[in-house]
Amino acid sequence: MNLSRRPMFTTIIYGLLAGTSFIPIVMVMSNLVHWTAAFRLAIWLVLAGYLVILARWGKVSLLSILFPLLLLLLLVFWGVTNSAFLLLALGVLVWVRSGICFQGGLLKSLVTEVAHCLGAGALVLFFTPHSTITWAVAVWMFFLVQSVYFVVFADFGEKQEEQVELDPFHQARTRAERILSAGPWG
Repeated sequence: MNLSRRPMFTTIIYGLLAGTSFIPIVMVMSNLVHWTAAFRLAIWLVLAGYLVILARWGKVSLLSILFPLLLLLLLVFWGVTNSAFLLLALGVLVWVRSGICFQGGLLKSLVTEVAHCLGAGALVLFFTPHSTITWAVAVWMFFLVQSVYFVVFADFGEKQEEQVELDPFHQARTRAERILSAGPWG
């Protein structure tokens, strides 16, 4: 459980920073593009930052998350609804987290991702954010739920060490050297 604390708390802090920066991002972007595109671009930036963090924790190359991010960036300016865009953003998060960064058992990953992503998405939908301020709070709430992922997958960073069996001759030689080096005095 000790290993899961750092990613869990980092996700909570990142969510807080993402939520507080969401309003300025949308305000600045809405001066450049339509509000809908500014909203989607802010979601994309927040998700891109989190995926970079996940890639670092998963010790994968940043190039491996580039295609999903570019695909989602194209959807920012494509004519899908905001609901469809948010669902696709959840799909990209699942794709990168369980498919690229932390590959685990299929059933455990599927159940965990459905619980975390769809659960967090349903929670956000339940509170029906309707303004930039409520969306900022919804972003933080989403990351609060996402931080629980690292409690379920507490062993995500532990690498299984290979057990190398020593040669029986080498083991006998090591024991004999220990006996001989101890000498008659003990």
